[in-house]
Amino acid sequence: GSSKDEMAKLAAQARELGSTTKFKVTEAGEAMTYLGMAGWKTEQILGGMPGLLNLAAASGTDLALTADIVSDGMTALGLTAGTKIPNAFGKMVDSTTHFADVMAAASSNANTNVQMMGETFKYAASTAGALGYSIDDLGLATGLMANAGVKGSQAGTALRAIFTRMATETDSASQAMHMLGISMTEVGADGKEKMKSFTKVIQEMRSAFKQVD
Repeated sequence: GSSKDEMAKLAAQARELGSTTKFKVTEAGEAMTYLGMAGWKTEQILGGMPGLLNLAAASGTDLALTADIVSDGMTALGLTAGTKIPNAFGKMVDSTTHFADVMAAASSNANTNVQMMGETFKYAASTAGALGYSIDDLGLATGLMANAGVKGSQAGTALRAIFTRMATETDSASQAMHMLGISMTEVGADGKEKMKSFTKVIQEMRSAFKQVD
């Protein structure tokens, strides 16, 4: 649905990326196609491509596959390309760039890669998004599980089950959480109850498990 002028902008960026990065013009164009198929508009594609190229280059993953994984993951988490979101330190950053940065950090610091993370996100990201968890939360959980040898779709299935059981508080999960003294929610600065970040839940669980004989 792009206009003639918008197509010219996309073509110009593809040529620029093809001449200034390790990727070919056709590879950049193919990645743009996947983003367009995911519903991204011209300005969103133009803004998101540099971050995607950095992620693909850092991880050695096919550029089109990287674009497909990132666009699918962002949609599942309820993120919109070209918007500002808070990072783990509360600083407002570009959503696509931050998503790609988190994946790059996780794939370089944990025993996983972008393609396996994409498989994990396929199963767990939509549930994480429904609970209000961030890409920081999901990236951390994915990296920790990968370091324990649980990766790809196996990690995604396990994470989805964890999120669901803790959020719905089945009898067994509720009893265990009560025993450990942890909860999924907290009172925010506005006095209203809100979901804790999954990162905070993990930290509390680590502390609680240290007290269990």
